[in-house]
Amino acid sequence: MKVILRNIFVILLLLTFINNVKAVASEENHSKKEEFNLVSFALHHVADSYSWTFYTKKDGTDASIPLPRILWNKSLNKFNLFLSTEKAIDNGYIEEHHLNHEAVHGKLLIPDSEEEYLKVLNKLKSETDKEEIKKLNAELTQLKPVDISITKNVLFMLFAAILLLWIFISIAKKYKNNPDSPPKGIQSVFEPIIIYVRDEIAKEFIPTHYKRFLPLLLSFFFFIWFLNMMGIIPFSANVTGNIAVTATLALIAMVTININGKRSYWQHIFWFPNIPVFVKPIMLVVEFISILTKPFALTIRLFANIIAGHLVILSFISLIFIFGKLGSVPAVGWATSVIAVAFSLFIDMIEILIALLQAYIFTTLSALFIGQAVETEH
Repeated sequence: MKVILRNIFVILLLLTFINNVKAVASEENHSKKEEFNLVSFALHHVADSYSWTFYTKKDGTDASIPLPRILWNKSLNKFNLFLSTEKAIDNGYIEEHHLNHEAVHGKLLIPDSEEEYLKVLNKLKSETDKEEIKKLNAELTQLKPVDISITKNVLFMLFAAILLLWIFISIAKKYKNNPDSPPKGIQSVFEPIIIYVRDEIAKEFIPTHYKRFLPLLLSFFFFIWFLNMMGIIPFSANVTGNIAVTATLALIAMVTININGKRSYWQHIFWFPNIPVFVKPIMLVVEFISILTKPFALTIRLFANIIAGHLVILSFISLIFIFGKLGSVPAVGWATSVIAVAFSLFIDMIEILIALLQAYIFTTLSALFIGQAVETEH
């Protein structure tokens, strides 16, 4: 069994390497007329998208699964559902980047508004008055649809949620049907982790009210851990490397902290006890800022650590093509590949540890902040 697991682990690492090599190689095909830009390529590779892309073919098209586009059309006051971005374009939507406006992976405009949009956009480009610029930006916003499409990150969050529901509903049923029997199978895998989160995190930082917040802490831990592990699998999404995702998780923690904050918690923020009166206004500013710095720390810590690993791997793989001058000096590229592959596999193995570590840190910090708010003593 150990040999099988070890072989699977090695295969996954090699697939990750091949996936990244293919991604950089596809960039090589697009870089014949323009110089290869590592920064823009790497950021594009870790960004969210409206399709699940596997690789780029020789003809420049992507081998991908298109994802549904769901748009609220303000002018017609109705939802439009399309199976892909191409279907939306065929039905009158226009890709925003075709209008020379910055866009990420093809944001769309509402139907039959191209002429009006261009008119407002051209005015905006030549305008210098701040109030007029504000007005024109508001007009552009009104012309755009409300985009609630399924992106690759959303798809993998759904995968993680479904997998977690299946695992824990199965475990709950086994406990319900056989409450006195020892854990086995999937129970024996997850029970020690659940007990650890309960005893070493929840009870440690929220000793009096830990039962109330244990479901949230377990949800944080397993959701982040599963998404982190999915991000290592080839052709998957970089979900926790998206700052919008980590910011949303931190916002949930922030709301939980402040809604459940006891009187002593708010007293320490607005009128810090047992210190001179002239110091209290200073402490008010410091403690009030801390309300915002806590979720900020949760957001940046998780986001930065996860995306850094992906960017480092892409950077190592890109060195093969940079030193080989994108194919013109293949011998140098092959020589560089030995070092690049070794370091990439090493970073991949570290990312497996980081996936678990960052889930633990986010959960522990959330428990610490909640404990500071709900426990009477500080």
